[in-house]
Amino acid sequence: MAKATRVIHRMEPSEEELRQRDWKEIESVLLENKEVVADTFELMKGLQDWEVFNTLNALHREGDAVLERLVTAMDNADTTQSMQNMLLMFSVLGKLDMEEVEPLVLKMNTAISQVAEYEHYGKEGGGYPALLRSMKDPEVIEGMNVLMTFLKGFGANQEHREKLEDRDAKLQHESEKAVAGTRVSRRSTSSSNKWYVAVAGVSLLALPFIFKKQGS
Repeated sequence: MAKATRVIHRMEPSEEELRQRDWKEIESVLLENKEVVADTFELMKGLQDWEVFNTLNALHREGDAVLERLVTAMDNADTTQSMQNMLLMFSVLGKLDMEEVEPLVLKMNTAISQVAEYEHYGKEGGGYPALLRSMKDPEVIEGMNVLMTFLKGFGANQEHREKLEDRDAKLQHESEKAVAGTRVSRRSTSSSNKWYVAVAGVSLLALPFIFKKQGS
């Protein structure tokens, strides 16, 4: 009589079954992210219309030549100076206070738009009389005041101004320290006065007992 076998052999999936399983997983992921896939293909279509892929392929094929040209261009003195100027420009932009520059930019935009609309050819009333009449215009006077303020600030001694600002900051800091020291001294004085009052009160309370003992 044959004995019952206890060894169970697991059936390994075939290659075709594995491919079908992988394809179902990919299909599930694509269905869950169909909007992302559509946007990605739309972006790739736009890049293809701009021939970005052709440019990248050309750069990949001519990588050594492109790298050599880049190194040669970087070794040029003009390129180095341009990069230094660009870094300096970014440094200057970082020092600008945009909240203070914004009103000036708005005024410049208004002035440029008015200049673009100005046409004096073929019109009467030009020349020196019109210039003299414009000197009475409040906007012209305000513009001249702004320009004079700009020229004054442009010609200011920055080093002297920084020294004055440092001096004012030191004086303000010293005055704040003095005020803080005065408050501390007042607090210490008030606390010492409280101790004196407490000692005096205890002494007054102890006087009757002292006189009582002496009398006895």
